[in-house]
Amino acid sequence: MQTVERQARRKARVAVEGLESRVVLTKSSWAPAPAVITGRIELEGAGRGLGGVMVQLLDADDRLVARAKTGPRGQYILRFRDRGDAPYVVHAAAPRAFVQTSPTFTTSPPDGSYATDPATGLPYTRASWTYRPGNDDPAAGPVGPEGWSRVAPAGLRPFQSPIDIAAPATDLGRYLTIHYASATPTRVENNGAEIKAEFSASTATSLDLDGVSHHLVQLHFHNPAENLVDGRAYPMEAHFVNQGEGGALSVVAVFLELGERNEALQPILDAATADLAAPGSSTTTGPIDLAGLLPESRDGWFFAGSLTAPPLSGALNWLVLKTPITLDAEQLRQYEAVAAGAGFLPNARPVQPRDGRVVNRFGVNVAYEGSPVRGVDFAFARRGVLAGPQPRFRPMTFTPDPMIRSRS
Repeated sequence: MQTVERQARRKARVAVEGLESRVVLTKSSWAPAPAVITGRIELEGAGRGLGGVMVQLLDADDRLVARAKTGPRGQYILRFRDRGDAPYVVHAAAPRAFVQTSPTFTTSPPDGSYATDPATGLPYTRASWTYRPGNDDPAAGPVGPEGWSRVAPAGLRPFQSPIDIAAPATDLGRYLTIHYASATPTRVENNGAEIKAEFSASTATSLDLDGVSHHLVQLHFHNPAENLVDGRAYPMEAHFVNQGEGGALSVVAVFLELGERNEALQPILDAATADLAAPGSSTTTGPIDLAGLLPESRDGWFFAGSLTAPPLSGALNWLVLKTPITLDAEQLRQYEAVAAGAGFLPNARPVQPRDGRVVNRFGVNVAYEGSPVRGVDFAFARRGVLAGPQPRFRPMTFTPDPMIRSRS
């Protein structure tokens, strides 16, 4: 049975440029009808097509609905029966000895903003939403997660975060190099929804994602964890929000579980206990050992997603590390005392539909709306041809209008 939110999504007409880049077309009819998606797979740098590559189409419920192999010139045609339950995701399976070079991680800023409050004529603000369920009407006060899309329309788009991850982990070190060291936040605040530490750009707070430099913008915490792993929720989750050179946001997520005391976490907890009891309060701390808030392993998962709180903007690059770090019971009690007193315990958005996303694979997101889709293209290169210890992929690029329209 379709949920109310998914039915509402059918009516939403939006474009998202991202890790799994979305294609939006003109709406005609939601009745089951023959549907066609076409594209080409080429050999990077050679300009010629790559034949014999399997292309798959997954629907919003992760079901395989069509597949086809590319012909000698690299062209493919996916034919399927569209039932109006867009979105879909197109994936190309890399042949042996090849690696996908396009599309990859997004390098564009996320899109999404607060809606306008009809009572004031001004955009909604942080005060318009809460983690408490029970109200979905912003005219009646702050809305809970079930009503967030009323104040943040991007929440009606597909490919939202967090998700329930049910897949083997991969080595994110192929794409991700983290250069975090000891750094002093510009401030630490209780914004009424989370404890957040903000940072200025520095070599001590940087990372490289697929050859694109990022700097750490802020670090915040969720209790319980937002992303699930095979249905399991960890006690807490830390989000390291990083901004790339082109404005893209890449979130490195780290789970926390009970275990040994974590000294790297203590400066933030002490600052919160001493100075951040009230929403809207802020303070400063000494240096924070950011490396101590990361596991040594870089195994984990990547996928396209969104912010997990209003304005729910997307697309973002999500990189979730599999190995948790620890905190002890007293540290967990210390955090929860502040969060409960400020009214944001818990502060986790419910998991969202995967909408056909397959973690650790790059694809093209398609909001099929009745017209043929053309130009869903991929590029591959031979392994070993790309220089350097890590692949340096080129992202999918768009004109200023990121929509690929019907050309029927």
